[in-house]
Amino acid sequence: MEQESAALALGIAGQATREGSRTEAADSGLLFTRGDAGCGDVRLTVHQLAESLGNAIDARDPHTHSHSDEVAETARVTALAMGCSFEQAEMLHIAGHLHDIGKIGIPDNILRKASPLDDEEWEIMRSHPLIGANIIRPVALLAESGGVVDVVLHHHERWDGKGYPHGLAGRDIPLGARIIAVADTLSAMLQTRPYREGRSFGAAVAEIVRCSGSQFDPAVVEAFVASLDRVKHAWPAGGQAPAFMPPR
Repeated sequence: MEQESAALALGIAGQATREGSRTEAADSGLLFTRGDAGCGDVRLTVHQLAESLGNAIDARDPHTHSHSDEVAETARVTALAMGCSFEQAEMLHIAGHLHDIGKIGIPDNILRKASPLDDEEWEIMRSHPLIGANIIRPVALLAESGGVVDVVLHHHERWDGKGYPHGLAGRDIPLGARIIAVADTLSAMLQTRPYREGRSFGAAVAEIVRCSGSQFDPAVVEAFVASLDRVKHAWPAGGQAPAFMPPR
């Protein structure tokens, strides 16, 4: 079943989908805040600060070591595969570092709970995208429409509209948030928690493929699957995730 699902990903939408995703990326002038050519030092400082904040959030939970780095790297590689510019991909890399910054507002007894969350606890956990967006919104470089703030706010939306916090669906979800959703899910599934074992890299990829068209944007999944070797070698651990090769 995993092999069939992975094979399906390689032909999800054909050439039309690939061209459509590249057109969307090229046309998304407000997808990421790009700034003026002379603002390179400012953007670099913001990027370094985002990486530090991501590390701080990961440090609160012993089971999320390197999670923000993994999401940021996977998102950047996938964005480039979809036709985003280098600068857009770098801004999405910032969003990857910051996507869970809202967890700073989640109580430790929920964030570090060693068993599955109950319904009330999940309701609190689901507030972290809104908390995160509010934390970084004062940073003008990140706050334009469709930019990093919107990516952080909407990274738990689903392609079928069943996500949170606003139940957006399809292309109403910012492209950056659709990319982060895939990267976040990959890293999360590989993590071992007290109440479940982490999945193998191949099993995690197969699950992402299975959820293409429901949880995830098919065009993003296609670009992600096509970039698996680059994803693996871009990870902070130096490509230690087990290799996954889709069947021919």
